[in-house]
Amino acid sequence: MPATVKLLLDTGYCLYLITERPRQLQAAFDSFAPGDIGVSSLTVAALESYVQASRHPAQNRRALEQFLLPLEILDFDAEAARRLADTGAHGVWHGGNVHTAMLAAHALRLDATLVTREPERYAGIPWLRVQLDVGTDPLAATSVDRRAAPAPVRQAGPAAAPHTIVMTGSHDLSVDLLAEWIHRRHPALVLAAAPVGSMTGLLALRHHEAHLAGSHLFDPDTGEFNTSYVAQLLVPFGVHAVLVGFVTRVQGLIVRQGNPKSLHSLADLVRDDVVFVNRQEGAGTRILLDYHLQQQGIDPAHIHGYDHLASTHLAVATAVSQGRADCALGIQAAAQAMALDFVPLFEECFDLVIPVEHYHAPLLAPLLDLLRRPDAEFIRQVQQLGGYGTARMGRLLAEL
Repeated sequence: MPATVKLLLDTGYCLYLITERPRQLQAAFDSFAPGDIGVSSLTVAALESYVQASRHPAQNRRALEQFLLPLEILDFDAEAARRLADTGAHGVWHGGNVHTAMLAAHALRLDATLVTREPERYAGIPWLRVQLDVGTDPLAATSVDRRAAPAPVRQAGPAAAPHTIVMTGSHDLSVDLLAEWIHRRHPALVLAAAPVGSMTGLLALRHHEAHLAGSHLFDPDTGEFNTSYVAQLLVPFGVHAVLVGFVTRVQGLIVRQGNPKSLHSLADLVRDDVVFVNRQEGAGTRILLDYHLQQQGIDPAHIHGYDHLASTHLAVATAVSQGRADCALGIQAAAQAMALDFVPLFEECFDLVIPVEHYHAPLLAPLLDLLRRPDAEFIRQVQQLGGYGTARMGRLLAEL
């Protein structure tokens, strides 16, 4: 279960606090207990992207880390993804502002009040409480008591605006880049990605809650990625899908700059002085970790922090960056984005699982066209993230 928070700060409000540093709000913040105020892992990722694009990334990263230190960081989990579908069902994705919809869904999932400087961005979202500042009363954004209100009815098929591609499954930084390029080529089209883990992503396809899913599920029996999972989790339930290649990527240990604890292998995780942060069950990275731990005869019970979970690569990298953990298993790109060091261990395949009815539908045609005939600059930007291979991109790998 996620931590209990009273207030969730949206990304714009965090930027306001970081840049303006309003002194009048200090007393309001002091009136809350530790853990009462939090931010979404989505906001952390967005703030980190601003840091990377700034003129003084090292200085701004230190400021960001200092800002986040007293706040609870909440992972966008499978239940939050389901709430995202519910907000889409009400047609309030705000003209394609998916980040807004995802933050609203996260606040609903946590039963928290969303603090924002722009309440109009969230207008029309049922059951959502918003307020302008920490310490003020919630705005009358809704008069519905969520505890007494019936749950939203989920529509058949992905609940989204007509020009929104709903993607679920594993988190990857190259997916964020893919979303930017699709929107750049087709301004009316939005790729909305909800990071819930590879396994949960396949289950979302089974329940017709998304158009495609990112997956990197390793099968120890075959040594292959994804195919057997699609065959087991989708095909018997009447969902036939194609497997399209996207990227290969390097997984390894994300560690602090300089690797101060000299961590070089999974065997180092059982040391008494090492604190680990793990991925949630159903995540491809978690499955990969558990497989290699078993192969090497390492008992997870001896890993301090094995049960400390985060739902994205950036979330585990943030935990390492903030000193809440010494290391995590994750992708090289996440370590590079957070200016951390990286110990490469494995290479894996990150593929796209697409139900056949969506694979042949007009909505996904621009996405598939970009993958089959990628712009050279798009390929360069993917590779620049760190640890990516693009030779499989756009290839039809299997149809099941």
